[in-house]
Amino acid sequence: MDYLYLDTDDKIAGAVERWNGMQRIAVDFEGEFNLHIYGEHLCLIQIFDGKEYSIIDPRSSSVTPDGLRLFFSSPVEKVWFDAQSDASLVHKNYDVVIENIFDIRVLALILGYTGNLTGLEQRYLGIEASSGGSKKRNQTSNWLRRPLPQPQIEYALEDVRYLLDLKDVLVPLVREAGLEARAEGEMRKALRVKTPEPGWKKVGDWRRMSRRERIYVRHIFLARDRIARRFNVPAVRVMEKRLIPALAADPPRSMETLEKRLKGQGPRFMGLLLPAVWKAMEDAEKEAREDG
Repeated sequence: MDYLYLDTDDKIAGAVERWNGMQRIAVDFEGEFNLHIYGEHLCLIQIFDGKEYSIIDPRSSSVTPDGLRLFFSSPVEKVWFDAQSDASLVHKNYDVVIENIFDIRVLALILGYTGNLTGLEQRYLGIEASSGGSKKRNQTSNWLRRPLPQPQIEYALEDVRYLLDLKDVLVPLVREAGLEARAEGEMRKALRVKTPEPGWKKVGDWRRMSRRERIYVRHIFLARDRIARRFNVPAVRVMEKRLIPALAADPPRSMETLEKRLKGQGPRFMGLLLPAVWKAMEDAEKEAREDG
């Protein structure tokens, strides 16, 4: 599959100038979400203008945030499938709102389809799915490495291949069903950039935790997070997330007991993890008492 590789700001600027003369392009991202290194990172931007494929490489040393913002703010319509998480990643990492997104998942939901992009292509375009195992492998691939293997690149480009065709099919169906006004409202809601919740609020059943447990969870989560950030590794390699609410619900009363509870966690980090978690629980206990 042929494509243009845009790995400098100048190349991006030239492509953006060309796309701005078009009505629309199809767009998708590939990212890293605490799978291979610490944090969330934009790794690849795939684009299809109806004739030509392009890839913007945010990991290139010659691509700057300003170069990426030029693309994000371009006026050309960007046809996406399920854009909200991608838009949130861009807002978080680059402090910019992606302009002129048209999210076809909104139309699909209004028409009663709740599945993934592959299923949508099957239902409305008759496109047969590729090997499920291959797709799953590519979804968990390391998008940070360079150069990217050709199968990964082709997988990424497949995600934008039929987006324009899907829009052409779904828009008339929504219009015929008299759902245009609803689609406009749902589109606005779907594309609203949300302030991401702190990571500790995604630990365990946060809503059912007591005030005291929440304090413990926050302190322990941040202790683990600091170690993960320091060594640039996913936090799960430092300590499994499931242990955080367990420690918060039943805090160990001694360092020896805590060490037993942490047995099996990343041995590389245990020398730092054990005292860090103990200190976090001491701080949590102090805050909980002051909180009343």
